[in-house]
Amino acid sequence: MKPFSTTALQIPRSGIREIMALASEKEGVIHLEVGQPDFPTAPHIVEAACRHVRNGQTKYVHNAGVIELREAAARYFQRKTGVTTTSQNILITPGAVMSVATAFMALLDPGDEVLLPDPGWPNYAMGSSLLHGKAITYNLRSENQFLPTIDDMEALITPKTKLLLLCSPSNPTGQVYGPDLMRELMAFAQRHDLYVLSDEIYGEIVFDQKHTSVLPYDTDERTLIVSGMSKTYAMTGYRVGFTRASVDYTQLATKLQEPIVSCGVGFAQLAAAEGLEGPQDHVQEMRHAYKQRRDIALKVLREYNLYRYTPGGAFYLLVDISSTGMDSRDFALRLLEEQSVAVAPGNTFGQICSNHIRISIASSKENIREGLHRTCKMIQEIARNGPGRSE
Repeated sequence: MKPFSTTALQIPRSGIREIMALASEKEGVIHLEVGQPDFPTAPHIVEAACRHVRNGQTKYVHNAGVIELREAAARYFQRKTGVTTTSQNILITPGAVMSVATAFMALLDPGDEVLLPDPGWPNYAMGSSLLHGKAITYNLRSENQFLPTIDDMEALITPKTKLLLLCSPSNPTGQVYGPDLMRELMAFAQRHDLYVLSDEIYGEIVFDQKHTSVLPYDTDERTLIVSGMSKTYAMTGYRVGFTRASVDYTQLATKLQEPIVSCGVGFAQLAAAEGLEGPQDHVQEMRHAYKQRRDIALKVLREYNLYRYTPGGAFYLLVDISSTGMDSRDFALRLLEEQSVAVAPGNTFGQICSNHIRISIASSKENIREGLHRTCKMIQEIARNGPGRSE
């Protein structure tokens, strides 16, 4: 029998999902591995979804998404950025991950190079590879607080460089890019005629400063902003993402959705529209809770002399395990086995943080406190005694 696709076979599995699958087979695990809000969807959004199902909104919808959500998303982006936005600038996708994949489909020809962050969400590299793009990573170094530097990025430019991908607040670092950095990044993209794909799915989860979108610095419509309902509104299972882009792009990408997903889920999109336009109290409550949890995590890290930086948003932070001398995947597997704590190995996000693990603070205060105590104790034990197995 002829083999499967070489491209498909060479893509590694996400280390996040690997740990998640193993943890699901073990009882009593403290889950700090998955970036999923542990809050319920707000009652008025749940009721809206049920109402739209009862009213028969269970059929195919427009490839670009229902007009109610496209209009609501347009108003959201205009409120947030001050940039004029209409429903024609909005494409609705089944989850923000599909927004990213659709962008790769629309923009990349075989061999085109994509500048991706290292560390960065593994799905970026997986998606670009599947669509025959070439991933070129720019470094987010710990000594620079996991922020990009233009000089490093300049050295990566070739005639084949076509797309720059940004993520702020960042997964996995939680760092937030300020206005000056966003302005510099857009100037860099314009200088080299690059499209910019800005993943702003965590844009409402910021703690110490206002979130800065790259959109206000885009003067020639080269930017695609990816966002959605999953993180901010605790709606991961509803699968509602959206892209804000030029009209030329949304028209092309609408066509591309048809052979892949046809369209999204109508009643989920209608409920999402009510989520964007309705009360935002629950969003503020979740943001406040995540900030409290971040501060608890940092307090524990300081107790063990493992504090390195303060993430400004999202619900992640990286923990330095370099003192153990262990590969992050090996450490994560051992932590799960010996301490019943599930974390994401840093090397699933790239080589820069292969000596880190990612903690998700989308969990209870008790789980964060206890899980990090167990984690830090194991780091210290291995640092003292070496990576040999505990007796």
